[in-house]
Amino acid sequence: MTLPAPRELAALLDGELRGTPPEQPLRAVAIDSRRVLPGDLFVALGGRHCDGHDFVAQAEGAGASLVVLRRDRCPDSGPGPGCAHLLVADPLLALQRLAAWYRRTHIRRVVAVTGSNGKTVVKTALTALLAGRFRVASSPGSWNSQVGVPLAVLTAPPGTELGVFEAGISAPGEMERLEAILQPDHGVLVNVGLANLGSFGSRAVTAREKLRLFQGMDAHSWVIAPDDPLVNALPLPCRRIHPGAGPPRLLGQRSRGNGLLLQLDLGGCQAQVTVHTRSRPLVDDLLIALTAAHHLGVPAAEMAEVLQDYTFGPTRMETWRTPEGITIINDTASDDPLSVQTALATVAAFPEGGRRLFVFGGMGDLGPCEQREHALIGRMAAEQGFSGLLLLPHPARSHTAAAWNGCHPAQAAQELADTAALRERIRQMAEPGDTVLLKGAARQELSSAARAIWESMAPRRLLVDLDAIRDNITRFRALCGPEVAILAVLKAWAYGTELPRLAAALQDSGIDWIGVSAADEGAVIRRAGVHRPVLVMLMDPDEVDKAVRWRVTPLIYSLPFAQALVRTLQSMGAHLEVHLEIETGMGRLGVAPEEALAAARLLRDSGVVTVTGVMTHLAGADDPAADDETRAQLERFDAVMARLHQELGTPLLVHAAATSGAVRFPQSRYGMVRLGLGLFGLHPSPAVAEAIELELAVAFISRLVQVREYGRGQRIGYNGTYVVSAERQRIGIVAAGYNDGVPWRFSNRGEVMIQGRRLAVLGRVSMDSMAVDLDPLPEATVGDEVLIFGAYEGQVLRPEQAALQAGTIPYDLLVQVDGRRVQRIFRGG
Repeated sequence: MTLPAPRELAALLDGELRGTPPEQPLRAVAIDSRRVLPGDLFVALGGRHCDGHDFVAQAEGAGASLVVLRRDRCPDSGPGPGCAHLLVADPLLALQRLAAWYRRTHIRRVVAVTGSNGKTVVKTALTALLAGRFRVASSPGSWNSQVGVPLAVLTAPPGTELGVFEAGISAPGEMERLEAILQPDHGVLVNVGLANLGSFGSRAVTAREKLRLFQGMDAHSWVIAPDDPLVNALPLPCRRIHPGAGPPRLLGQRSRGNGLLLQLDLGGCQAQVTVHTRSRPLVDDLLIALTAAHHLGVPAAEMAEVLQDYTFGPTRMETWRTPEGITIINDTASDDPLSVQTALATVAAFPEGGRRLFVFGGMGDLGPCEQREHALIGRMAAEQGFSGLLLLPHPARSHTAAAWNGCHPAQAAQELADTAALRERIRQMAEPGDTVLLKGAARQELSSAARAIWESMAPRRLLVDLDAIRDNITRFRALCGPEVAILAVLKAWAYGTELPRLAAALQDSGIDWIGVSAADEGAVIRRAGVHRPVLVMLMDPDEVDKAVRWRVTPLIYSLPFAQALVRTLQSMGAHLEVHLEIETGMGRLGVAPEEALAAARLLRDSGVVTVTGVMTHLAGADDPAADDETRAQLERFDAVMARLHQELGTPLLVHAAATSGAVRFPQSRYGMVRLGLGLFGLHPSPAVAEAIELELAVAFISRLVQVREYGRGQRIGYNGTYVVSAERQRIGIVAAGYNDGVPWRFSNRGEVMIQGRRLAVLGRVSMDSMAVDLDPLPEATVGDEVLIFGAYEGQVLRPEQAALQAGTIPYDLLVQVDGRRVQRIFRGG
């Protein structure tokens, strides 16, 4: 991010500076003191439940360089050391004005997306379609409010060619502020529903207010809008496009597995693509995104490539299937009546199977229509063939229940006290073959309830705690200082977690770079809307065209690779920025020190390459016994860097340290550090563990599926390598084996944890299960959760110790957890 200097900012925002502003540039904008990193600009926003002015001291303590606050809330003590205050009339308006300046200065074009529901689906799909052709930035998650829109704009990197941003409103008059921030060149109106009808009064007013987003456009612009008479009657200053009226258009569809096979005319070719949904409304949203991409110049072949096996993001018809065969559909992004009705129709159209259960959290702000619309949902659920209705607290839920009961007198609606009661009831009711639809607004905590229900039914799962990862990033920021960038190493599909999901979360957490192994991995995270710089650390010469297309930075690790890259780029007429790797003692990849100048000259003189960074790998930074060699490596690197700086004469991003080096060798931090295990709170060695405390962010969990007593002399498992020696021994069977990622070498030596008690693994680990000693825990029963490694619900079983028991390393332990059978669950924002 490139923000104005503090004095410039004061003039821009009509503010008054107090204290001495910092000399270094501001890093980023934050509104949550818990997420402030050193060098940030903290904006103290007021709110009904929480006021940022109450947390100014915490923001300053976390390293904020500048705090924007209201003039009448300025503390008498003034700013703390290393921080300045900027006093303004309205911090929210100041944030919005800053975002409007940033959009004008750093974002070339904007496509703004609005509508009653479906905005995030369209934005996410459009971002994926554009990412291979433009430098794209988009709204993280559903940041579309008066606060979310300016923050989304301010996350876009300077030089963004296309910004794709959502805009949501809940009352008349709000859109003018969002339009002033986004200043859209093109627009999308997904639909006009009944959301916030209590504030707008009618669909006509809703449509008029949403279209205010596009009133500043000119005749060369366009807006994609539904063929809705109410919308068609309203004027637009630009061309109006109806999705599906011309290519791209949907020619046909049929079911394929848990998804749909779509036949598409993409305006240049016809294509068959499979998408992971059965929802026709989601396909309609996808068609809107295709229409926008087509008019922005994305070729048909590229669109077809992106759409193949396309998966919709979390909370829009997110579908999970438990091993017992229970399908859970989490659709908690919107509570607009149209969205609820289409979700019911979609699930009702599923092939016949078990029962359909509907969990409903109600709809908000419908004004005088509230009782009627809630009764309609109850009647529709009954008429669409649902077998059960479970209602969470809502002012109008009695009307939904009454309408349902009128159609289903023998199976009355169940009115539950809270989401905890819901989780228990679903566990009691749901049977193999059933489908559970959860619908309502995200603010009702339904989304977290849906995940909790799924977790309780999934015997094997790998939990990733995003809040713990953010905490670890903050600790490394404090350790290394605000001037040192952080690269998140996400090789091996983000260490066996989930690459696109984790990359997007890390981008929102303030990571500066992302490192992957291959250009295809870079493509995956670009399609997920990640715009941070990406370093490809082991790129094949045949992937140069992909590096150009997806705007990733190759690491040059040999002279032959440098030569091949230059030849390919010259033949393409393309240009790339690269980093040069120097081999200083790792004995692996890298240009030898004596070849470094030749490689740098070759790349510089090619006319198609700019060397922007130089790096090396430290072979033993985690091991105190190798400290002398680590220092020798750094000396060799410094000697090469001195010659390269003199030869190239341009600024270079220099990096050498991974987690261990960043912790144990301050001189190795240079301009950037590369974090892998450290992100997840794992320590590469005991020496690293002694030097820094990290938050463990992963947990591998399963469940007890059998508990039995065995008599003396009975043999357990394959080849009977464990023999019961006591008169009676209580032994449990855990539903996880080496096919799931439990190390086979846990046999007769590993440990697991149940109810906080360490328990020994008995006998050989099988493909799908393992036996554990339950004598120390007589209260253990079938269904108890088993922690194989990690941190979960107050229990900790260090992966480093588990790796030691298995005769391996923590990296191997993580990446071996099988992604086909062990569900990945992300917790935290």
